[in-house]
Amino acid sequence: MKTKTVSLRTKIFMLVFSLLFFIIAGMSAVFYAIQMGETAEQVHQLSLQTAQTISFMPETTAYLVEQRADKMLLPVLEHIQERTEAQSISIAGRNGIILSTYGRAEPLRESDRRSLLYGGTYTVEETGTDGQAIIGKAPIMKTTDTYTEVIGTVSVEFSKKSIAKKTAAQTGDILLAAAFALLAGVAGGLWLTKSILADTLGFEPSKIAAMYKKTIDEIRLYSDELRAQTHEFMNKLYVLSGLLQLGRNAAALDFIQKEADSVSLQNQIVFKQIQDDLIQAVLLGKTAKASEKKVLFIIERESTLSALPDHVDGHSLLTVISNLIDNAFEAVKQTRTPHVTFLITDASPTLIIEVTDNGMGIDDQTLGLLFEKGYSTKGEGRGFGLHNVKEAVESFHGIIEVIPNEPAGTIFTIYIPKED
Repeated sequence: MKTKTVSLRTKIFMLVFSLLFFIIAGMSAVFYAIQMGETAEQVHQLSLQTAQTISFMPETTAYLVEQRADKMLLPVLEHIQERTEAQSISIAGRNGIILSTYGRAEPLRESDRRSLLYGGTYTVEETGTDGQAIIGKAPIMKTTDTYTEVIGTVSVEFSKKSIAKKTAAQTGDILLAAAFALLAGVAGGLWLTKSILADTLGFEPSKIAAMYKKTIDEIRLYSDELRAQTHEFMNKLYVLSGLLQLGRNAAALDFIQKEADSVSLQNQIVFKQIQDDLIQAVLLGKTAKASEKKVLFIIERESTLSALPDHVDGHSLLTVISNLIDNAFEAVKQTRTPHVTFLITDASPTLIIEVTDNGMGIDDQTLGLLFEKGYSTKGEGRGFGLHNVKEAVESFHGIIEVIPNEPAGTIFTIYIPKED
C-alpha cells in the first residue's frame, strides 16, 4: 500500500498548532487553578468577616434574647446577602436555626457546635443548600455585667458552584486572548512554511530528496557509461597499436576507416536527429557498453526527437530508456549473435520509444509479473528496473506494449502522448 506523504506545510502547521495549543491550554489550566484557589481564599475571608459583622449587630442579639419578630432583621440579612453574593445567611440559637434567608429552618450541624460551645470563629467546607459550600461561622454573644454567654451562631454560606462560575468568567478573557495568540502563531507558522518553500523553489523535502537521489543515480549511470566507453576505446587503441607494430599499415587504416564510418553514422543520428542532451549522453554510453559486451547495438536511422513534451520529465525518461536498453543487453547475453536496436521518434502525435532484442523471449507467466516490484529471474536484489519504467510511463500518461520479436526475442514499445 502506498504511503501518503504529508506536506511540509501540513507538518509545520500541525507542529505550531500543537505546541501553541498545549502551551496555552496548560497555562490556562494553571491560571484557572490559581484563580480558583485565590477566589476560594477570598470567599473564606469574606464569609468569616460577614458572619462576624452580623454577630456583632445589636439587632441579631436582640432577636435571640428578646425573641423579636424577624420583620426587621430578615430584610437586613437579605440586603447583606445580595451585596456579598452569598448563597444564604442563617442565625441559629442553641435549639437550631430559627431564621434564614434560604427560607427553611434546619437543625444544628456538627460544625455549629464549635461556635456554640467555645465561641470560635472559623470557616468550614461542607454540603450546603446548593451542594458543596464554604461557610463562615461566628458566635453571637450576650454580655452582662458579670459574664458573657454564647447564645447562638451566624452562618454565611457561599456555594462552590458560584465560585467556579465566577472564576470561569474571569478565565474567559484569558481564553479569548489565548485564542488570538493561537491564531497569530498559526499564521506565523504558515508564513514560515511559505518562506521555506520559496527558498526551496516550491519543492517539498521529500521531492528534494527524490531529486537528489535521482541525480546521484544519473551521475553514477553516466560514470558507468563513460567508464565502459573509455574501456572500449582503450581496447580499440590496443588493436590499432598492435597492427601498427606488426607493420600492417593497410589493415590499420581499414580498421580506422570502419570505426570512423560507424561512429560517424551513430553520431549523426545521436547529435543531429536527437535534440535532448540527456538522451544523447545515455545513448553514447550504451553504445560503448554494447561494444564492450560484444552486443550489436543499433540506433535506428529513423530516430528523431525535436523536444520533449512539457509533461515529460527528462530525468524520468532517461531512467526508462536506460532500463529498457540494459534489460535488452541482459536478454541477449546468452545469444550467439546478440543484437539490440533502439528507436525513438516524435514524428507523430505520440512519442514512441522502441527497444528490440533477439534474446530468448518472455513466456506468458513471466510476462504477467514482468513489471511487479521486486520480481526478477536474475536473482535476489533485482526486479526494480522495469517497475520503475512502469511507474515513470504511467506518470507520463503513456502505455507499454510488450510483444514477441520474430523469430526470437522481445519488443518493448512505449507510447507517450505529446499533449497531457
